[in-house]
Amino acid sequence: MKPNQVWTFALIAITAVWGWSFVAKQQSLHSNSASALNAFIFIIAAVALLPWAIKHLKSLSRRDWRAGVFAGLMLFIAFAFQTSGLAHTTPSNAGFIAGLSVVLTPCFLFLIGAERPKAKQVVGASTALCGLGFLSLQDYAIHYGDLLILGCAVFFAIHIIVLSKIKFGSTSLVLAFIQLLTVGVLSLGWSLAAGEFSLPQDRSSLLTVLIIAVVGTAVAYLVQTRAQMVLPAQKVALLLVCEPIFSGYFGYLLAGDRFTSMNILGACLIVLGMIVSELRLPGLRRKVGVVAAD
Repeated sequence: MKPNQVWTFALIAITAVWGWSFVAKQQSLHSNSASALNAFIFIIAAVALLPWAIKHLKSLSRRDWRAGVFAGLMLFIAFAFQTSGLAHTTPSNAGFIAGLSVVLTPCFLFLIGAERPKAKQVVGASTALCGLGFLSLQDYAIHYGDLLILGCAVFFAIHIIVLSKIKFGSTSLVLAFIQLLTVGVLSLGWSLAAGEFSLPQDRSSLLTVLIIAVVGTAVAYLVQTRAQMVLPAQKVALLLVCEPIFSGYFGYLLAGDRFTSMNILGACLIVLGMIVSELRLPGLRRKVGVVAAD
């Protein structure tokens, strides 16, 4: 098997773990608070990356630390919304709505005057937002849990923009370590301040936290970073669309999520909007031209 095929399958496997994690987190929230769950997951994930990051930490400047901590702050807010929202909505809805960060990113870049959105991004965003309406709105009101997950998507998009703008003088792995540690420490502070901190109550909860932390966070980051070095960025972006699809699959299989025809239409429109936003349309037109010429 060729390297690009290996990393393609590895990245798909990681999106499957991410999709499953929506169900796993929701079930863990039965015995853990959102703040404590995030604290455990991200501190363990940071510790897992520490052996690769530690030799670079001494050479970091104050600017590097500020940049990493600020990016971590945005990530903390995103996951605070996500994990809190999972207690009030289905894993399927959470996965699809969180995926809206893909189409929100170019919208926010336009709002801050950094980049004008392309036509495909406008179409993709419009399609996905229509999908959000079909997926979440009932009686012209959005569910509280879905609104929290939408907040998560907003801050995931802001996090993407922050990463694209900050200057960091070390490796991306070190930047990831600082972000994960920041999320873990802030989540621990949140949990202690709210009086919500508690250890996982049973072996099943502990195993879930370990899998999400090590496989779904630390290993997932390493796989994604390596995949982005081997695969075209466009392909990576499209492969990441698998995450909400897996969240829907595992939500149906493990969490008892059931979909009305409107829910299915909304989910499909969100995925379609994500795909349209990432399609390389000029390349598609060139291919059409070649076929026509033949």
